[in-house]
Amino acid sequence: MRVFKQWIIIAITFAMVAGLGTYLTHTSQSLHQGEQRFLLSELISSQASAIERRLERSFSATRILSQEVLQHRGLFADFESYAEEVINSIGGISNLQLAPEGVVQYIHPLAGNEKAIGHDILKQDARRYEALKAIREHRMTVAGPFHLVQGGVGLIGRNPIFLPTDEGERFWGFASALIFVDDLLQVTDLDQWESRGYRFSLSRQLGDGNTWEAFAQSRLPISENALTVPIQLPNAVWHLTMSPPPGSNNQWYYGYLLTILASLIAAIMAWFILRQPEVLRTVVAKKTRELKLMAHQDHLTGLSNRRFLSDQLERLLRDFERSKRSAVLLYLDLDDFKRINDSMGHSVGDQFLLTIAQRIHDAVRQGDIVARLGGDEFGVLLQNTESVADIAKVAEKLLQQVRGPVQLHNRVFTVSASVGITLIPQDGKDVTTLLRNADLAMYASKRAGKGHYQFYDNSLQAAALEKIELEQDLVQALSNNEFLLHYQPFYDLHSGKLAGFEALVRWRHPERGLLFPDIFIPVAEECGKIIEMGYVILEQACWHIKQLEQRYPYKLRVAVNLSQRQFKDPLLLETIRLMLERHQVDAHMLELEITESCLMDNVASSIETLIKLSELGISIAIDDFGTGYSSLSMLKRLPVSKLKIDRSFIQDLEVDLADRKIVQGVITMAHKLQLVVVAEGIETAAQLSLLQGYQSDMGQGYLFSKPQLPDVAFALPVEMPVPDTSAPEAD
Repeated sequence: MRVFKQWIIIAITFAMVAGLGTYLTHTSQSLHQGEQRFLLSELISSQASAIERRLERSFSATRILSQEVLQHRGLFADFESYAEEVINSIGGISNLQLAPEGVVQYIHPLAGNEKAIGHDILKQDARRYEALKAIREHRMTVAGPFHLVQGGVGLIGRNPIFLPTDEGERFWGFASALIFVDDLLQVTDLDQWESRGYRFSLSRQLGDGNTWEAFAQSRLPISENALTVPIQLPNAVWHLTMSPPPGSNNQWYYGYLLTILASLIAAIMAWFILRQPEVLRTVVAKKTRELKLMAHQDHLTGLSNRRFLSDQLERLLRDFERSKRSAVLLYLDLDDFKRINDSMGHSVGDQFLLTIAQRIHDAVRQGDIVARLGGDEFGVLLQNTESVADIAKVAEKLLQQVRGPVQLHNRVFTVSASVGITLIPQDGKDVTTLLRNADLAMYASKRAGKGHYQFYDNSLQAAALEKIELEQDLVQALSNNEFLLHYQPFYDLHSGKLAGFEALVRWRHPERGLLFPDIFIPVAEECGKIIEMGYVILEQACWHIKQLEQRYPYKLRVAVNLSQRQFKDPLLLETIRLMLERHQVDAHMLELEITESCLMDNVASSIETLIKLSELGISIAIDDFGTGYSSLSMLKRLPVSKLKIDRSFIQDLEVDLADRKIVQGVITMAHKLQLVVVAEGIETAAQLSLLQGYQSDMGQGYLFSKPQLPDVAFALPVEMPVPDTSAPEAD
């Protein structure tokens, strides 16, 4: 009886485990097949889209040629150079053709295509019905793929051209673009996927409407579980068919075999029921390991987290005296990742981080540790690495991997990264110091221009301490009124009269002397004191404007620079209005200079702020024009009255023809928008002569006067100094 019960227990155990294993194997197989089909669907869709985009872009060349023919009423002056420019700009085109009256007379490039000259599309072409259809329906048609008279297999997009006449439209001929099939397939990854076992076939529908002919395919035929997607052409449809690597389902037979083995093992385990306490202890230990793993893992990327990296750093430092093994910590931060989050949302940002995390993981050795430290920051711990050259190679590889384009939601995103590098244990004896020094090196890399790496050295620590000290001094400077204004005049280049002054802030530091803005303005922006400083500058400028009214016989404007953060301050308008009232200053004598970057974050909000400032009577100028992202076309939407050309375009004006053309073009277009143009940084008489020749309205620079204290600057004469104006003639 006892044996019978044991056999019953064994049978039940075997049946339950076998049934469960079969169910799980079958479910896993179904999920795997579904996942494979989904991946195949995504893959074939991306390849088909690549072909469609290339065809659309390449055939757009025929429309460009058609417009040129129409513009010149059937006459084409320089087909070779024009076609060369179109091919270079669009790409993917083997040659461009013009066929007046249907006879090919122009081909570029001609080399290798001579046999096509004189070919009558409407009479000699085997597929002339497609050309006739293009004429009949007044739209482009695509012929092919087929063997060409000049050799090779390709397809031709023919765009009919109709010239307007008094009696209506007259057929002029065709503008055609030839694409070789081999060139077309190069825009896809089909060869790469074929090397991984995937198979593909690209086919077209024959004239009977029921038969499909493959004109490009993999070396091996399509296997089971294939998917097909259409590729739309102007007058036809192609089919792209792909199948996964064959034999991918055979692995599931092993699953069923393992199920049987597991059932047998489970039945045998029933005999050892007394061992359950030990099994329980094993399960508890396993769960403990899983919980520990979760505590050390980043939930988004699956990489290690900051805690795990810190533990590993502590272990390395603790074991260094015994093992003498050095290591390297790389602190990596993505540049401008916030732009993706702000424009596309956090879900897309998370997908982007997943891709970057995988690239970083794949770029290092298996024994190295990659951790996500938070946000868009990553840490890489390289163990057993001593050569600085090897470290630099790894850093370059990481930068290259991050820099590669990432395609998400039919858009392509690219970012760079900045990397800080600390050597262990040379750059720190504890985890906090190592992470801090790596962070300092990373920010030094960002300041150097982003997309670079920087090794930590003691000077970075000194610079950080100096920055902290400067931040503290800024607070005292605002309390002690240590900021003062210097003024640089700008003159009317037409009348030669003084037109106003630009206020430029200086810091009278009690220990370091007179400091210029490039030293303390970036620090003020980072520590949040730039808004308070900006209002101190405006307050001084309003007080000085009252002095100007008593010094000169006519009203002069004073220009004050606004920082980006101050321009966005919700209290800006009210604060300026109260200042003008308090000092009884005519608002028309105050001019605010803003940079292009102030306008680009939120153009609609920026325009609203500018309108309200203009309603107060304040003049608005765009400072450093040409160094940001705005354009003259956008300026017509803005209520601004003045445009200041950045000094970088003026300094080489005498020797740089490109700068001359840019400056002359900006001045001309600005005048058409009724904007006053001010040229900054005039230092030579030759520059002044050129700018006067270009009809620049105003000028400013060391040629007239350097920035000076108010008492000196406000004593300058009304008439512009007359320098030696010998200079090259204006273009």
